[in-house]
Amino acid sequence: MSENLTSESDAPEKPMERRRARLPQPDFLHYKSQNAYPGPNYFFVGHSFNLEDSAQVSDFTEKRATAINEVFVDDTLWAPVDAALGNQNFSKVLSRFEHDFLHRLDDALIGPAIDKSGKKIAESFTIWRKEMRRQDKQESA
Repeated sequence: MSENLTSESDAPEKPMERRRARLPQPDFLHYKSQNAYPGPNYFFVGHSFNLEDSAQVSDFTEKRATAINEVFVDDTLWAPVDAALGNQNFSKVLSRFEHDFLHRLDDALIGPAIDKSGKKIAESFTIWRKEMRRQDKQESA
């Protein structure tokens, strides 16, 4: 006396095509006011350094700030990750996690880190990843 549980009315609906929506992004007004926003084609990944620890001053943070500033030459506000990793001083001040993470990013940029009040954070940088939609990925393959 088993009942047939799969009747026509219980059949699953056809799968709906999902559209890839942009993930919510924070307000970039403070980056835009400093001309440090690379545009809507780039996705904000995050800051490279814990911003809450930036109040601590040490020889390492000064060395890190100097190395980060070396990457942004000729008043450029962004640098490709590949070029930044080619800078020996910059690579030396990265944590193992930062170094590994940056090596995994394709078409990413690093730029200056700016806090919510618009102040530049010298010992940190911001990571921007190029956002590729499905169509862009298929065309590049």
